[in-house]
Amino acid sequence: MKTSKAQSIVFGLLLLATAQLHAETATTSASAQSPVAVDYVSGFTNSNHPEICYWFFSKDQIQNENYLAMVDQLVDKGLYTMAFITARNGVDFYNTETMHPVFARLVEHAHQRGLKIGLQLWPRQGPTLPLEDCERLIVEGEVTLDANGAASYTAQARGARAPAQAVKSELLRAFAFQRKGDGFYDPTTLQDITAQCLVCRTNESTVQVEIKAGPAIKGATVYLMTQHYYNYASNHSPAAWKSFVNALESYRDIPFDGVALDEFKNLSINTESELRKAHRAFRERYYSPAMAREYAAETGTPLERALFDMRYAPEGKPEVRMRAINTYMAVMRRGVMPVETAVYKAAKEIFGPDTFVGCHDTVHNNLTGDEVWISGINWWNIPRDYGQTDEINPFSTMLGVGFANRENAMYNMYYNKSLNNVVEKSLNCLRYGIRTHYHAVHDIQGWGVSMEKPETLAAINPVERCARLLNRFNPSFPEIKLLVVFGTEAIYNWYPDASQRGAYDINDKLGIEERGVALWNAGYLNIVVPSDLIEFGKLRLNGQGKPELNGHVFDAVVYLNPEYARESELKFLEGYTKAGGKLMIEGTASHDFSANDITERFAAISKQAVATRFDVDEISRLGISRNLLPDGCRNEDGSYVYTDLPSLKGSAPASFQMQLGGVTYSGRYHGLAAIAADSHGVLEKFTAAGFEELRRDGKLIFKLDQPADIFITGNDRGYVAIIDTDSKPIKPKLETN
Repeated sequence: MKTSKAQSIVFGLLLLATAQLHAETATTSASAQSPVAVDYVSGFTNSNHPEICYWFFSKDQIQNENYLAMVDQLVDKGLYTMAFITARNGVDFYNTETMHPVFARLVEHAHQRGLKIGLQLWPRQGPTLPLEDCERLIVEGEVTLDANGAASYTAQARGARAPAQAVKSELLRAFAFQRKGDGFYDPTTLQDITAQCLVCRTNESTVQVEIKAGPAIKGATVYLMTQHYYNYASNHSPAAWKSFVNALESYRDIPFDGVALDEFKNLSINTESELRKAHRAFRERYYSPAMAREYAAETGTPLERALFDMRYAPEGKPEVRMRAINTYMAVMRRGVMPVETAVYKAAKEIFGPDTFVGCHDTVHNNLTGDEVWISGINWWNIPRDYGQTDEINPFSTMLGVGFANRENAMYNMYYNKSLNNVVEKSLNCLRYGIRTHYHAVHDIQGWGVSMEKPETLAAINPVERCARLLNRFNPSFPEIKLLVVFGTEAIYNWYPDASQRGAYDINDKLGIEERGVALWNAGYLNIVVPSDLIEFGKLRLNGQGKPELNGHVFDAVVYLNPEYARESELKFLEGYTKAGGKLMIEGTASHDFSANDITERFAAISKQAVATRFDVDEISRLGISRNLLPDGCRNEDGSYVYTDLPSLKGSAPASFQMQLGGVTYSGRYHGLAAIAADSHGVLEKFTAAGFEELRRDGKLIFKLDQPADIFITGNDRGYVAIIDTDSKPIKPKLETN
């Protein structure tokens, strides 16, 4: 955690007296042992964590260098310290001949005005990719051979979201077999008959096949897979990340402060509304030669055979299908990771180790829709210094993403057509260490309120004043002792229970995030994370047998849906219960990731659990207490943060009261307050927007004659109080006692 500059030099300031303060200083004394040095400033400068906006950079911004005026507007009227530019309205950031001089001028001017600039890149549109690198969607179908062993079959490209259009279609494989019930076959009859299939007609989106397998296999079922190419790079192919890294290289001489991939994903597929309109479900699967090589190297099985195994199993061996689904989904889901990793490393190497790398990959903010296909649900795993989410992720999910990253703060990108909603959400998020990445400046698409407009800035600047004070205070994340882990494999493999098979060929009936929300609403602060984090070594048991994630330690675990758990996850549960860990478990597990029978092994784990079904009313049995602060939150470092929207907007102050080290502190503020004391109750750090007073055991210790933003650091030997005089005709006077 970073230490504020004011705190580190407090004793030097007191010894060198008021002449060394950067602004006009007055010195008072609460007692002979507690002198107070007062520093008046015209607005607090930001520190530790940037205040960020998202800038839609369109053609009109380039005309007459209008982007320079936008920088001036943001600096003169707003409090943002970093703006990420994102291409809109036909602007091509890959057109370096046009954009390089624009970016050079933009960054130079922004730096002169004290504003940092980040570059956000979308996947490159064109030129035509080599077919080897193209993403493909596999469309499947069945036909029954007639008495001559013949049949006709036609497949049409589908599944990709417009405007994506197939650029080529062809047959991938055809397997013939004798069916033995729904989803099963006689293994002695299985044969690859691709060579007996004549592709008699094909165009960009359609394949027509004539099958002439012969009378020997008359009546057999033939399962066909056609592959449909799209001019979109498969993320398993190096071509996907090279386009981004090459673009960054072309701007190496421009000192960008940040680099971002926003909602980076695989080829987009049909939305739920599109599927409903077409009265169909998504049953396609991604495929590319690069993915096939990766899958075969990892599993020893050709991907083409695995695609078949995902749909059929030998009679009496459902584990074949279980394993195929698990392994395919695992390889598919991590497809975006090489690109995310390559861009992160390139950004740090090209623009410097302090480069801010964002944004989020919570594309549609769901665990059980198209998100698993397009992003792989890697929200907790993509390489970032700061966790980042967007829009409507619940607090438990947002903080899970935040805890999985290095920094002690995180960002939520947010837009809304209601300015009041933006203000309310942004302030509420501060209570839990979440800053807002404002979306969007120059909002030409009309997605929300445009974040550079004077009326918008006038509304959000008070919130950002609070964020700036919180950044300087720099607390840890909230103290959360309840960890909710969900089994990723259980979501992404519905088999064999067909009733759980959802629109996107996954189990969409588990309600994972809803469980985290229910706990949160009941006062049990929690974070929600995937079991992936155990497999990747980020979530582990520490020396005391407690779960630890990136230095955050938990006292209890709710484990949701462990079916198909990996070996590392089973050992986590076994080690945790063996150490006496408090466990609530929801769901059963009959097979592990490799489809081995684990019925007895899981029964032994369940026997050690405090509860074997999810129940909010039973959480207290795990030794977890509710957060009883209606507008406040205790942090891991022992500090507290309070937020209150009515007081920020109105004249009446909000109040807080809590005990720190056996001492009762209370105060009045407008918008936000944060406080920390040592184990003896001695005040160490305090900040408040619109501060009015602070009391210790009912006795007044600090008071302003008019509300103003304040930041106080020190101990019982002395304090430094920094007071904001911005927009105040008369300096606020600090009374101490």
